[in-house]
Amino acid sequence: MARSRAVYVLGRPTTRAVPELRSFLDRNGVSYTWIDVDGDALVGLLGARERIDTLRLPVVLCADGTAIEGPEAYHEPLAAPPPHIAADVAYLTGARWRAEVAERLGLSTRPAHDVYDLFVLGGGPAGLTAAVYAASEGLRTVVVERHAAGGQAGTSGRIENYLGFPEGVSGAELADAAHRQALRFGAEILVGVEVVRGEPQAGGAARIDLTNGSTVEIRTGLIATGVHYRRLQAPGVDELLGVGVHYGASPNDAVAHTGLDVAVVGAANSAGQAALQLAEHARSVTLLVRGDSLERSMSRYLRTRIEERANVDVRLATEVESASGGGRLEELVLRERRRAERSTLRVDGLFVLIGGEPLTGGVEGWLRRDDRGFLVTGADLLGDSASAEPRWELERPPMLLESSEPGVFVAGDVRHGSVKRVASAVGEGAMAVQLVHRHLAGG
Repeated sequence: MARSRAVYVLGRPTTRAVPELRSFLDRNGVSYTWIDVDGDALVGLLGARERIDTLRLPVVLCADGTAIEGPEAYHEPLAAPPPHIAADVAYLTGARWRAEVAERLGLSTRPAHDVYDLFVLGGGPAGLTAAVYAASEGLRTVVVERHAAGGQAGTSGRIENYLGFPEGVSGAELADAAHRQALRFGAEILVGVEVVRGEPQAGGAARIDLTNGSTVEIRTGLIATGVHYRRLQAPGVDELLGVGVHYGASPNDAVAHTGLDVAVVGAANSAGQAALQLAEHARSVTLLVRGDSLERSMSRYLRTRIEERANVDVRLATEVESASGGGRLEELVLRERRRAERSTLRVDGLFVLIGGEPLTGGVEGWLRRDDRGFLVTGADLLGDSASAEPRWELERPPMLLESSEPGVFVAGDVRHGSVKRVASAVGEGAMAVQLVHRHLAGG
């Protein structure tokens, strides 16, 4: 439910921070008015042009009349840094700014206690499930989510193969229900904040510092940060991010492209769901697939639905070579790999869903990862003796979802060898809580 607050966001669509900020507000139910400082005539009529030129955009105007300017050094890389140490100063500045925005707009950002039995990093399906089970079983639990409850799954228009929902369920509905359920059992869920650093303490505990200055002591941890979509490496794509180019696709994106022509890059279930969601509103959807087939990467029910949609065109063995436009996306240059032919495609939007990269950039040297950056757990920690990454040092074997740091567990897509499905993330989140109990009991 949207919050009844008079909030305004001033900026330019091309400002790097704007797409992330608007998505953050939308997904957390903050009602706001967007003002394009270059395109809104009201800015000129009010004589505000000169003042706006002196501000650091984007600017959030709060209900109390105060303004939050963008940070001096802001950059929002798609690969968010660590769960554990945000070493990049510019990123950290932006993260602290987002934490300030969240707090000033009334979102839950500060822990209520000093000590927690379980600290969950990431509020997607795995993290929220862990919060439900842990809190319901008496563990003092806090979840820290940098963006919005539900994670990447929360942007899915419809998940049709999740058990118990024969007609399907949207990611937003599933996320909202899980969020409310976790809160009902007493879990705390903080949004808009991140971990700055973690330091081990005596007795196996750890101290965690958050971007808003809060500090907590934790007895166990669960990393459920998930993955982000891989960057599309093609000239023009980065320059048009937020003005036609998008990573992921939400229901709001689909509505915003009503009657327009769009393209989706990807071949997995997330890309198929995005294509169908967009097809309900767009005039045409072109699904661009690098491989020669969808059969190995996309579920059959999605392939069948796509074949039935008259306004969805699937182009196999096709890559985006470049993107261009006068201020916003207008055209793609495509290369058909089998015939080495090039063509142009006029589009109003490009949605990129080309596989996941784990959000583990800052744990190198602390937690063991595989060669793709996913966190290694359980029996896999005992193999590959040549690896220079941290190894398991205790006499007892690691538990199934336990990382190379005893008492720190991993669940969901960020874990090496995981099944990239919502249901499996939910199962791992539930299983992790039982392992937490074993660890706390000295097992």
